[in-house]
Amino acid sequence: MSKPTPDQLTLPLTQFAIVDIETTGTIHDGKITEIAIIIHDGEKELERFTTLLNPQRKIDWYVVKLTGITDQMVADAPLFAEHAERIFEMTKDRVFVAHNVSFDYGFLKKEFANLKMEFKRETLDTIDICRRIIPDLPSYSLGKLCASVGIEMNSHHRALDDTAATATLFQMLFKKDSKTVFSRIKPDIPNVRVPPNLPPSNLENIPSSAGVYYFYDGDDQILYIGKSIDLHKRVLSHFHPKEKKKWAELWKKIHSISYEETGSELVALLLESQEIKKLQPPINKAQKLPYFPYGIFESKDEAGYINLAIKRKKNLEGEPLVEVKGYHEGKRLLLNQAKKHQLCECLMGLHDIKGNCFQYQIKNCKGSKMGMETAEEYNIRVVAAKNSLGMTMSNTLVIGTGRTSEEYSLVQIEDGKYVGYGFVEKEEANQPLENLLQFVCKQNDNPDIRKIIRSYLAKNKRDKLIEYKKSPDQGRDF
Repeated sequence: MSKPTPDQLTLPLTQFAIVDIETTGTIHDGKITEIAIIIHDGEKELERFTTLLNPQRKIDWYVVKLTGITDQMVADAPLFAEHAERIFEMTKDRVFVAHNVSFDYGFLKKEFANLKMEFKRETLDTIDICRRIIPDLPSYSLGKLCASVGIEMNSHHRALDDTAATATLFQMLFKKDSKTVFSRIKPDIPNVRVPPNLPPSNLENIPSSAGVYYFYDGDDQILYIGKSIDLHKRVLSHFHPKEKKKWAELWKKIHSISYEETGSELVALLLESQEIKKLQPPINKAQKLPYFPYGIFESKDEAGYINLAIKRKKNLEGEPLVEVKGYHEGKRLLLNQAKKHQLCECLMGLHDIKGNCFQYQIKNCKGSKMGMETAEEYNIRVVAAKNSLGMTMSNTLVIGTGRTSEEYSLVQIEDGKYVGYGFVEKEEANQPLENLLQFVCKQNDNPDIRKIIRSYLAKNKRDKLIEYKKSPDQGRDF
């Protein structure tokens, strides 16, 4: 067997389409008057193309003064459509490079969109890589930058001369630090400002499925944990130019991203809550506290009325209906239930008033404290309130979508508490329920988790619920 030649062992080099355009004005109402493209492999120029273009509109006077391109010069020039195919093919499968790339790339995308053509290229901005490879220069405008590094420019603000200068600059940067050059290549992702320390490649393969995502700083410490039914869309939304100002500091600190697919929205909600409590990311505020010192307890008074009250769990016997992080959170829950079910706030210990309270006077209470309705009538509504507060199911397996089309997700609840979640292949799902429960990985239960499950199941009816006795029946299947 013959030995491979060096040429056979050499991988093809990435090629770059270095572009500059001149226009009639701004991107909102401007058109291209001149374009130049130089194909480059990082070491040498391979091909070049340039042409004037007829914009079919007048050129702004200040642009004429800047570029020297007049209406007369472009009057008989070809239209963009006449060169669209060549421009498309020259930039195809190549990295689109320009000095202030968003300007040139944005104009070309708009021109191709007018022709009903999608134009998507990876991009590279020579301003960006200059700031990293040659920091602390007084200016990064093309003219002043070239003067600083000794690159000669003949006719600044004409497409071919600017492209040639950019190509010379690019070749210099590539020779000096090709690793940084490659690291700053960005995919075409609309309306996204990629964080300065995040390699754009981190965003390319994030799936559009349910799961949990993690943002890391430069020391590989987790900054933030989030969840979504569409990981790709949600992660990119953090980097939208109009995102809230509170994300500005987070945006600067992000160095890497990871994610875990769950397939199921419910599992994503549960995993996010679990990870936040476990890892305590500095940016996450909700769900961080793992301690729930208060609870809502029930008791029955001498008259037979069921009383609901907020109490500290310490030294109390019995399980609360629901645990809460503080007295005021519990009070809000009880006030909501009192309003919803016309319960007596005095019997809940929220007021200590002799005679009928204000809520009775405005007909939000039926006067239970004063015996104006029987305990039996009142307790029916208390039971409804209890069901709203606690887990409505006892022993249940929730079956939902999995991470692939060949998989189910499983969430187990037992004795009204969260047990854990897991996944099972569909071909393995047709077996006794007792066996299916073996696929569930045990997790910690807490009131936040129970609230998540209760809220999710109240809104989503797509998942299948299988109730079972404490010792699961044999032969139960999907």
